[in-house]
Amino acid sequence: MEDLFDDFLRFFYPDADKLFDLVRGFEYLDKELEQLFPPEADNYVVRYVDKLVKVFTREGHEEWILIHIEVQGFSDKDFAKRMFQYYYRILDKYNKPITAFAIFADANKNFHPKHYERDFLGTRVYYTYNTYKIIDQDDKELEASNNPFAIAVLTAKLALSHKKLNDQQLFDLAFGLAKRFN
Repeated sequence: MEDLFDDFLRFFYPDADKLFDLVRGFEYLDKELEQLFPPEADNYVVRYVDKLVKVFTREGHEEWILIHIEVQGFSDKDFAKRMFQYYYRILDKYNKPITAFAIFADANKNFHPKHYERDFLGTRVYYTYNTYKIIDQDDKELEASNNPFAIAVLTAKLALSHKKLNDQQLFDLAFGLAKRFN
């Protein structure tokens, strides 16, 4: 993700070069994110790739982007709640604007939570975040893109659709795909 972060921004924000000062680079705040979500001593949970990245706008303002990449092959009923927890803990600690992404790299077409909602006696929270389901993407559109992040998406989609391939076969297919982009 770090190697392709500028391409990630351009993939999701076609006007990223106008919005962000990409020349200034990015600051990856993984250690800070780990401090906000320390592992529970009695309940080990597999950690997925989470990124908290500081970016700068063209106006020179600091902005924060949380990228939560969920790599799983099963539905997690608490996923949306966890996204909300990330949001409010980051907001509480940094008090900066945040945008969040959930990239689903699983093969379950029915799993695509897009919001968290809680309502009790007149108090309501409704939190939405950006989502992207790799398996639902159109191959032809991705192949037509000149953005390197599209290759990463196609490779991930290829891995999801060819689960019985060994690592070398998957690499060969992904390498062939990458060569077509040159």
